[in-house]
Amino acid sequence: MAAGNDKQAQVPPIEWLETWCVTIPLDRPLIVFGRPVTTREFVFVRVGAAGKVGTGFAFTRGLPIDTVIRRQLESLVIGQPASAIRQIWTTARSTMRMIGEGGSFARALAVVDIALWDLLGHMLGAPLWQLLGGSSRAVPCLAICGYYGKGDHVADVRHEAEQLATQGYTRFKIPFGADLDLDIRRIAALRDVVGPHALVALDAGAAFNSVKAAQAAWRQIEQFDIAFLEDPFSANEWNLALHLANTTTVPVAFGESLASPAAIQRLGGTQGIDVVRPDATHQLGVTGYIQGVAPALEHGRALFPHYFPDIHAPLVAAFGGMMIEESPTAVDTVGLYRLRATQPAIRNGYWYPNGEPGFGIHWDDHALQQFRTPTPS
Repeated sequence: MAAGNDKQAQVPPIEWLETWCVTIPLDRPLIVFGRPVTTREFVFVRVGAAGKVGTGFAFTRGLPIDTVIRRQLESLVIGQPASAIRQIWTTARSTMRMIGEGGSFARALAVVDIALWDLLGHMLGAPLWQLLGGSSRAVPCLAICGYYGKGDHVADVRHEAEQLATQGYTRFKIPFGADLDLDIRRIAALRDVVGPHALVALDAGAAFNSVKAAQAAWRQIEQFDIAFLEDPFSANEWNLALHLANTTTVPVAFGESLASPAAIQRLGGTQGIDVVRPDATHQLGVTGYIQGVAPALEHGRALFPHYFPDIHAPLVAAFGGMMIEESPTAVDTVGLYRLRATQPAIRNGYWYPNGEPGFGIHWDDHALQQFRTPTPS
């Protein structure tokens, strides 16, 4: 025991933590499931030890994540060995037992955990996919497109699909469920452009409140050979997703809005769904991701992480998965490209993880300051 403690003591301690928010204006406004979106706000965390720096980030979703990090997590991180990631993660979860660990806390712990794994990669000089036992294999990329805007909804889908197909994408996902008649025409336009062999998936954005309603809508669009129906119900109705997947022919994708690794485990179990959608930025970080996806890996269920490909591509390279999703610059809906100093290598619809330490992201520090969200006075 003493020898183990001596080795732990030799690992440099985490010396500092910084957190702030960044607001990115979108190139074009979006209507995301009925809500206008003109900007995207991210929370960032940086941690440092022995001259090395790790960076974590996530959407704020309008929550004061940076405040939660300062008040609830910073004191649990500073002074701990840089390798003690699970210890920090476990301690942080136990401190929330009286108020719950969903919502803002789930995101706060996630972004800190991501920063800690990035720091460890930089300290060891290893990319995360290698640190976790994976390989630098090319990861298939699904293109997010077809968000509602102010123009011709059908023509917009066709135009975006043509751009993406020219770039080599063969996997696509568009929103679905707001207007069934319109959506049928949008799906038909997409399928017409990308052809019969491309993967087409639909994001319902919790459009349905019953299995019966979701199944009825599915009958209207299954003629288009849809790979899966994502998020037919709200996060708190995940039992309905399990029921839909196990009692109908609808292929169900679910999980991105759940904060608990235990819930992701249930989705990947023997009576789980077709496509499990973990999200390290919401499910307590890389540590929570690893814990949550174990049953899906054991039972051979498809894994398809929710967005943030810079984070999830290394995890898919390490643990497996059917693909990641990206918001290509040509039809961007996120704005993250503005914050990178160099863009990821995406060729013919595949993401190629690099060999740089940690997550391998080169941040534009000037942009991070330029778009920094003003602190309320």
